[in-house]
Amino acid sequence: MENDTPKDNSKLNVVRAASRFGNPDAELVQMRPQLPMRTALMEASGIMGCITEITRKAIDRPGDRKVMMKATFYLAGMAKALIDGQLQQMRQAREGEGEA
Repeated sequence: MENDTPKDNSKLNVVRAASRFGNPDAELVQMRPQLPMRTALMEASGIMGCITEITRKAIDRPGDRKVMMKATFYLAGMAKALIDGQLQQMRQAREGEGEA
């Protein structure tokens, strides 16, 4: 996931995680442009809480650990996409202020 961070000049409307599954054109997570920062961060926080809870359950249930850890991977990617989207918007806003 560390390599999925958008570059400054990229459009962040869609996160393309599907390429890992052999279908690079599929869109698993779709971002809404101009999502309010408070909403995005609240959602990311909620997702991180889910990751914490699933991780605790995985420790208690060794038989289900593999599927739970896979779920945390995808949830972490969703939270990261929300935060990256906010970073991209902040960068674009700063560039816009510099031009004005």
